[in-house]
Amino acid sequence: MDTRNAKPTSAHPAFNGHSNSPQKPLNSGARQNGVQKIVISVLLLIATVVIFVLPRGVTEPWINYSAQTENTPVKPTATEVSPSTAAEKTKYRQDAQTLLAQIIAYRDRLQEKRVELWGEFEYKQGIMQIERGDQQYQYGEYAESVASYQSALDQLSALEGRGKTILSEAIDSTASAIEENILSTATTAIELANAMAPDSKQVQQLSQRVANLPQLIEAMQLGEKLSARSQLSAAKEAFNNAVKLDPEHKKAAAALAKTNQKITEQRFRGFMSEGFSALDKDNFVEAKAAFNRAATVYTDHPAVAQALAQLETRRSQLWVTSNMARAAEFEAQEQWQRAKTVYQKLLLADSSLTDAKVKQIPVAVRADLDKRINAIIEDPLALSASSQFRKAQQALQDASGIATPGPVLKQQIASLREILKASQTPVEIALTSDSNTEVTLFRVAKLGTFDKTSVALKPGRYIVAGTRSGYRDVRIEFTVTGKGFDTPISISCNEAI
Repeated sequence: MDTRNAKPTSAHPAFNGHSNSPQKPLNSGARQNGVQKIVISVLLLIATVVIFVLPRGVTEPWINYSAQTENTPVKPTATEVSPSTAAEKTKYRQDAQTLLAQIIAYRDRLQEKRVELWGEFEYKQGIMQIERGDQQYQYGEYAESVASYQSALDQLSALEGRGKTILSEAIDSTASAIEENILSTATTAIELANAMAPDSKQVQQLSQRVANLPQLIEAMQLGEKLSARSQLSAAKEAFNNAVKLDPEHKKAAAALAKTNQKITEQRFRGFMSEGFSALDKDNFVEAKAAFNRAATVYTDHPAVAQALAQLETRRSQLWVTSNMARAAEFEAQEQWQRAKTVYQKLLLADSSLTDAKVKQIPVAVRADLDKRINAIIEDPLALSASSQFRKAQQALQDASGIATPGPVLKQQIASLREILKASQTPVEIALTSDSNTEVTLFRVAKLGTFDKTSVALKPGRYIVAGTRSGYRDVRIEFTVTGKGFDTPISISCNEAI
């Protein structure tokens, strides 16, 4: 049957579900039996070709986006199909079906990702390529149609890949805009991401973050304003609210951490300031307590260690200064022994104290002289011994050699001179006895027996003893001063044995 004047159909079941309908035969109006038989024979022949031959030679494509117009030219087809041609057509049909199945899958995925929002032009280009393949297939240009389908598939595949990139960029842009607090950019980017991947957990999380972004921006602005006014506690609360709205917001977390750091530093500086204020007043207990509180804020902070070291240095200096002042005061009062004790205490605590070392030397000399003079003054009778008298003379000489004696030393020198003079001035001491007792004045002389006598004695301690045969011995100790005695000393052995 000659089909060159037949018009090809364009509808495809994969898109619109339409199938081709055979053309209805025309009746001539003649009623003759012969004519009817001819018409019936022709119709049967057409039906046979349509049912058995045409499906083997022509298979309609799966996709067709527009019906061909009545004026679309139809290329002539052969009335007979050879086995090799049929096999070739079958191969092309299978290739086309495989490509169209992949195309449909890409098409559906792209539509799900709202391709019209981000790749409409490229998508339409791919669809036009499919339509071209459909036309080529209907014209019998099978190889060309397969090439067109492959080209469309490549375009849609590339478009899908580009869609992944665009989605990734939209996600990144959303996250970046959130971090930079740019609401408009974040809103636009997340709308595209939601359209392309509404089921993505990442996109859903970003959507929630964008929804909270206006409140977060407000909280951040409030926190920055309060921080600029040094209202750190209120700023901390604002930044904390921002972090609660979006725990993943890096700038909010950083602002909160920075504010916490400022609060910590403020507490640290406050404690250190209290410590130094107390230190300036030499209140070492309070200063040390404040520095220790600062150490609880920053453990092992070098400033705390330096402050505590400064405190100890200041306390040591004050202690040294105070003791040096006390020693100087003792020197001024000519309390040389006490001054010497203070200097010894200072050097025991710090042997490198030069001032204490230098001043200790003359103070020690004066303390020794003071000690010797006071010993003589306290016990002038010891001068009755010649050795002690010589020592007293040396002490007087040493004291007199002081260039600028103070009032105490002057008094000591005067007293020492009087004592020395008195120690060498004899005093008449009256003695009485019973003329039967042998009297001996130790270290002076044997006085023998007498009723009454007198002896000139220098001030000192003496012992007088009496012995008598048949009677208990008598021993009397007495001390001679410069004033002598009002009554005589009686020595008699009266107790019989």
